[in-house]
Amino acid sequence: MFVTAWGVATLNPSILGLIESLGGPILAILLFLMPMYAIHKLPVLAKYCGKLSNIFIVVMGVVAISAAIYNLL
Repeated sequence: MFVTAWGVATLNPSILGLIESLGGPILAILLFLMPMYAIHKLPVLAKYCGKLSNIFIVVMGVVAISAAIYNLL
């Protein structure tokens, strides 16, 4: 615990920046990819399966996640 606290104090990360960088990919997954997963797995939503807009939404979700991960590196 001492070593972890010492490392955090030495690195001095910005907590707001950390929340922003981790929250971005999570929000992208929740807003883009989880609904598409639900459309393909739930029988109630099967009528929305196979539309061209689904591919667009998945592609935009992957772009949003990759941009957020790129900013982390």
